Amino acid sequence: MAHTFTSEAATPLAGTLRYSESDRGFAFHLRNSDDLTGLVGDGGSTSLVADTLQLEVAVDTGCALYIWGYLPRESWRRAELKLPSSVSGRVTVELDDPPLEAGISVSIARSNWEVLFDESSSLVRVVRDRQLPEKLVEIADGVHLGLSGTMLNSFWLFPKFVE
Repeated sequence: MAHTFTSEAATPLAGTLRYSESDRGFAFHLRNSDDLTGLVGDGGSTSLVADTLQLEVAVDTGCALYIWGYLPRESWRRAELKLPSSVSGRVTVELDDPPLEAGISVSIARSNWEVLFDESSSLVRVVRDRQLPEKLVEIADGVHLGLSGTMLNSFWLFPKFVE
């Protein structure tokens, strides 16, 4: 089950990433739903799962769209974080097996994901291996994917915190 992530220059999906304290999870609110329709196409979308965090992906193109999902703040470790330089772009994923299917989630990796949080900047990092070098790609407002070669290593998230 190999997942290959590649990136190209593009404009990030416009919207707002929110973290709901009461729901204990993330949600992405689109600025314009037509933007998503153009990226998703007729095949619909599905999720790639990193623990309980979901990366929504277009089935037809493999285009990573945004993140959402349950991620209780109690599990986050405090850390001093600074967002490395990031480029605006589109990340595409290819799966060897199983194929992407609308509504059927696929695990990104069975490894433990560490969640780091910098309270002063409100930056959240969900990461597999802190030591790997990364290229950051902003796929949606406040959603940066950290790619190490063709592997997804981290999510760098700038959510708006709401009750």
